[in-house]
Amino acid sequence: MKSVKEFKVIARFQHNQKNILMKKISLLLFIAVFSFTYSVKAQTEAQKVEICSGIAGPDATYQKDLQVSLDAAQGNEKPPQAKYSMILQKDTKYRLTICTADDSPGRGYLQLVDGDKMLGATYDPKTGREFKGFDFDCQKTAVYHIFIGFVDGKAGNCIAILSFVKKL
Repeated sequence: MKSVKEFKVIARFQHNQKNILMKKISLLLFIAVFSFTYSVKAQTEAQKVEICSGIAGPDATYQKDLQVSLDAAQGNEKPPQAKYSMILQKDTKYRLTICTADDSPGRGYLQLVDGDKMLGATYDPKTGREFKGFDFDCQKTAVYHIFIGFVDGKAGNCIAILSFVKKL
């Protein structure tokens, strides 16, 4: 027959085993939730690209997305811009569209530039008018630059889409 002392030792052992099991379950649950959250975020970015490319319209074929996240301008410094360089083909109609994230403080805009010549933009600072996108009829094969920033130099997140529309 076991003594009371032996029963207390056995009870403590069982209690410790339950605590260890609960800690393992909690850790596995935390890892599962963290993994799920991470994969949902990745899907969300892909969904944002899909939605934004859909705004280009049914006649446009997705070619490239540019995801931009910029901090706000500090003090009197020039507002930050992202710059991308791309080769566009002669006799091709392209469509450039921009979508600002719902939780973005700033509204995104893009500009298409050849050298020092502005070829198109989704924001006109003189009038304050904003556009979802514009078409560009490429007349020469060359390297073109796309600048992306946020109105009034605010911080922000956006996605710009370059789409092929047709051969001219």
